[in-house]
Amino acid sequence: MKILKYLSLLFLLFLLAFVVFVATQPPTYEITKQIEINTPKNFVFDYVNDFSNWNDWQQFNTDENINFTSSQNTIGKKSYVKWDSDCAIITSYAQNDSISQLFIQNNNRQTLHWKFKKSGKNTLASVTIKGDLSFTEKIYSVLNGGITNYMGPQLQESLNKINNYFVSELGEYDIKVQGLVNRPSINYLEQKDSCLVKDFPKKSKALLKTLKNFIKSNAIETLEVPFVMFQNNDDKNKIVYAMCVPVKEKVFTTPDSKIQGKNYSSFLAIKTTLKGDYSHLKKAWAKTRNYIATKKFKEDKKGYYIGIYKKSIPEVNEPSKWVTEIYIPIIKKEAAPKKIIAKDSTAIAPTETEN
Repeated sequence: MKILKYLSLLFLLFLLAFVVFVATQPPTYEITKQIEINTPKNFVFDYVNDFSNWNDWQQFNTDENINFTSSQNTIGKKSYVKWDSDCAIITSYAQNDSISQLFIQNNNRQTLHWKFKKSGKNTLASVTIKGDLSFTEKIYSVLNGGITNYMGPQLQESLNKINNYFVSELGEYDIKVQGLVNRPSINYLEQKDSCLVKDFPKKSKALLKTLKNFIKSNAIETLEVPFVMFQNNDDKNKIVYAMCVPVKEKVFTTPDSKIQGKNYSSFLAIKTTLKGDYSHLKKAWAKTRNYIATKKFKEDKKGYYIGIYKKSIPEVNEPSKWVTEIYIPIIKKEAAPKKIIAKDSTAIAPTETEN
């Protein structure tokens, strides 16, 4: 009996000491992790700043059964991603080389601060998490060897996955020129726009969403996959284009509508297929034009320049598996006229000479 009382007293003393130890732990924490990525700063910033990429690299919640919901605009200030009932990350600031986010997890409010610094041709990416610890969270932290021991690896692994995207997913690509093809005639819906080259991915994505909403609300039957029609222009930093969706029947819209029903007749084009991230499209266009010059074709600068996204988000998340077809219009070669040697009907036939 005395032994039981002695053990009980020891347990109470141990419990009291543990409670005192937990209570004296710092009420706040700050953890910073960083990594150097072999990619220009603007590419890394744009990737992290877009919540449509978030689930590809985040390690804050890796439960496969969790459904993540993002804001309609996934980029920059006021964009967000949510999961469960009371967990979310909301961007409060994003500009040039810095992103600030509010991280709400089970009613605990933390902040994430991202920094992207140029390091030669590379980018030094760092992330800092700051927050307060409730008593319960202090206990969890102590039992797991301190908050740095379980929060730090989450931050580092997130940075590692971002780096992996640029090393493997972004770096792996293949370009093949298929040669001369005939593009068949087609009906389609289009919405025109223009933007800087660097803004094209997010702008075109938003335009496609508008088109799909229009199609859904009007119960229009579509064919194949969406495509982009590019307009030839002299400004290399700007893209003038139309986002298009093929449709079964020609759609008639009002003249003042931003979305127009169109069609084009069949035409000749040089086809090239890019397997990989869209950042390699510039190389694909250049390789196609080099093929045109080598084969002595003539580019039709008034024709239809087309990009078709055969495999892309949301069906395929890995950029190395994206498939894009591009078509540069070609002027049809006229057949050379055949040389006809006419007989002169007025010629006098030679007579037989006498010996």
